[in-house]
Amino acid sequence: MTDRQQKILLKGCRNGKPAAQKELYDRFASDMFKVCLMYSKDYDGASDLLQEGFLRVFQKIHLFKAKDHGSLGGWIRTVIVHNCVDHYRSDSWSKNKLELTDEETERAQYRNHEEDEEETIYDRDEFLKIIAQLPDGYALVLNLFYMEGYTHKEIAAKLEITEGTSKSQLFKAKKYLRNLLLENLGEDEIGRYEGFGRKVV
Repeated sequence: MTDRQQKILLKGCRNGKPAAQKELYDRFASDMFKVCLMYSKDYDGASDLLQEGFLRVFQKIHLFKAKDHGSLGGWIRTVIVHNCVDHYRSDSWSKNKLELTDEETERAQYRNHEEDEEETIYDRDEFLKIIAQLPDGYALVLNLFYMEGYTHKEIAAKLEITEGTSKSQLFKAKKYLRNLLLENLGEDEIGRYEGFGRKVV
């Protein structure tokens, strides 16, 4: 899509034109559905998140500025992810899915578990299928940290938890993930699975 085409499309969406909204949805829905699947255990749940997310996109489309937000697709993804996080936070069970632990204990636990920020993942699609098997609380923090690139401070603010809890969930998620990788792939294949800029297992 050229800059001119994007400007025309955005103008139509900002004016509430159904044809423009449909075109925007058709262009990005497939990729955004994959994002929603990262935050939902099934297709129906992901479909609901996608529809809710695009409603937000259309409500906020007037805020998008290429010079400030970069690509349109990247901005849409951010809105979709925020919707997924808000949906999780509004879930009455969400507080039970994230284990709240003592920060002092967490600091001691993580003293020897600093993140390695040099490795890259080998097979993203296969990795995402395995992540889908994680418990909700683990998957949420893992996705935000590795897939979206949020810091523990940002995750803590979004989920209304402490930074220590975010680190604890990530550590436990990585341990759980390693066991899943062992079950699915075996010890020899685990070395292929490194995080998006940070080591996962």
